Amino acid sequence: MIVQHNLPGMNANRQLNISSGVWAKAAEKLSSGYKINRAADDAAGLAISEKMRRQIRGLSQGSENAQDGVSWCQIADGALDEVDNMLERIKELAVKASTETLLDDDRLFIDMEVQKISTEIDRIHSTCTFNEMPIFDGGMNPSNLGFNLPGSVYLELPNGKQIEILLPFVDTDGNKVSSADATEAVGQENAYADSDIAKFAQSAAAYAINKLSSNFPSLFGTASSSGIQVGLELGNIDGRNGTLAYAELKMSSNSTSTIMAYTMKIDTTDYPIASFPSMTDGQKADLAAVIAHEMTHLIMYDTLTKGMLGSLPSWFVEGSAQTSSGDNGWVSNRLNPDSDESTIKSYMSQLSSMPYGAGYLATMYLGQLASGQSTVSSSSIKNGLDSIMTYMAQGHTFSEAIAAKTSYSSQQAFESGFSGADTTALQFVKDLLNARGTSGAGSLFGDLGSTESSLFGSVNGATSSNYVVNRDNTRYANAFGSGFDFSNVSGGGGGSNISSTLFLQVGTDDRSEDVIPLNRYSISVDQITNHAGFDTKTVLNARNTLDVVSLAAENVSKIRSYYGALQNRLEHTIRNLGNVIENTTASESQIRDTDMAAEMVRFSNTNILLQAGQSMLAQANQTNQGVLALLQ
Repeated sequence: MIVQHNLPGMNANRQLNISSGVWAKAAEKLSSGYKINRAADDAAGLAISEKMRRQIRGLSQGSENAQDGVSWCQIADGALDEVDNMLERIKELAVKASTETLLDDDRLFIDMEVQKISTEIDRIHSTCTFNEMPIFDGGMNPSNLGFNLPGSVYLELPNGKQIEILLPFVDTDGNKVSSADATEAVGQENAYADSDIAKFAQSAAAYAINKLSSNFPSLFGTASSSGIQVGLELGNIDGRNGTLAYAELKMSSNSTSTIMAYTMKIDTTDYPIASFPSMTDGQKADLAAVIAHEMTHLIMYDTLTKGMLGSLPSWFVEGSAQTSSGDNGWVSNRLNPDSDESTIKSYMSQLSSMPYGAGYLATMYLGQLASGQSTVSSSSIKNGLDSIMTYMAQGHTFSEAIAAKTSYSSQQAFESGFSGADTTALQFVKDLLNARGTSGAGSLFGDLGSTESSLFGSVNGATSSNYVVNRDNTRYANAFGSGFDFSNVSGGGGGSNISSTLFLQVGTDDRSEDVIPLNRYSISVDQITNHAGFDTKTVLNARNTLDVVSLAAENVSKIRSYYGALQNRLEHTIRNLGNVIENTTASESQIRDTDMAAEMVRFSNTNILLQAGQSMLAQANQTNQGVLALLQ
């Protein structure tokens, strides 16, 4: 019998503490409902559970994003339904005006209603919004439905033809690279390397590059243009009167090297190989202008890469390319030196929806302002645009370039001033129209009054050391000894530009599979009628309007079908996300949630042990009392 150490009491106390700890954890699990309340409870299980929780939260938000897309489609469809109703009324009025039992005065009254309906269609186009974002304004032409992809740039001509520039993979560091270390052909051999059209394309590209380097010498100082070769592919693209040609630039990179592969493809349906020698000079000049437009885009992507993919408005992207090829009828078919002021103002107000026309005028105006010159000329505009684009190539934003080089404080101020036809902008457009005259192409490759034929009619034999079209192969890969960061590459536009494509984030990762593109299509009367408009003032015009209404209705139906199909897809996406969320939650529950029945058994068992331990500790503390009995 000892008194210095109460070993039975120590043992009972230790067991009591163990039971107390187990009881406390059991009580915690029962009260919280979780069997993992801290990392120590199950380190591996906690990591897996937290990962699942992030996935569940992300997918839940993705489902909400998809639902926003459904709402967008529903609003668009409702607006388009009303446009359909208005087109039916215009059709009815056009049929009425087509009969010859009416007087011209009667048709004027009919046309008055037609024009009011047209105005309302344009108002819906401009004001239909979702979360204060325009649904239609600034969107792509419905003729591109199903073809426009992120990273694609389209030129739409008044005759319905299109030019496509496809540049899907480019870097975000401005593309200032050294000369190519090595150049090797990739892709297939060009079977028509010695054809007249291949030789013409080679010369036209060289001609364009020479003109561009002369127009923008400072900008070319930032270009990766030394020794670059471009492959040439001749073949069918999409049939007659579709895409005329496109230039493609693909880039890949690692930490030590960059590969840039270029291809120019020409549609042999629009420009048949065998009959090309017999084409008129005018047709060949048209192709040379197409190639000039494409080469301008390539240079801009090479020097203004980050802006082209992130912040440059479409009116500047397309307008800049139009300054090379000429306006292709976008201006000359609507405006001339004798146009009244109200017509010019109306045209200028369409900056966001007509990047090839109003955007061309705005780009020319921007160049004139940046030049600091008062007299409108090709030389002053070229110098100004060279200054603007070089400033951006040095790392500044478009808005900063405008503030630094013009009297406008920002991009928004410039766009507002031009669209609103302020005094300076309106006077410039008048001066430009006078400088172009009635037959000038308005290209910066020559005087503003030069015709397309005079500018692009003598490209044969041109050579260049920069961006050389190599006729032997369909693609050339140019290797450089420095790598670039591709982490921020994305499609579409930003800033005040209204991008033609939005992306709904419906997944939890930064992958193309986790976004769903949502296209925006222009429904202005100008776009859905392919720039024809509605007119019932005469019998002939009224009968022409019958076909125009049919075209407009077809375009509206295309857009409605697109949004209907997209809505169905998004609803499938939402249902699938709901299923994934439910089953992932069930899996996470297996890891994290308390099995209440099993934990109650453990709690009850521990509670009994706790009470028994307390009783035994009390009994152990009584054993020392026996020593007192011996002493007595």
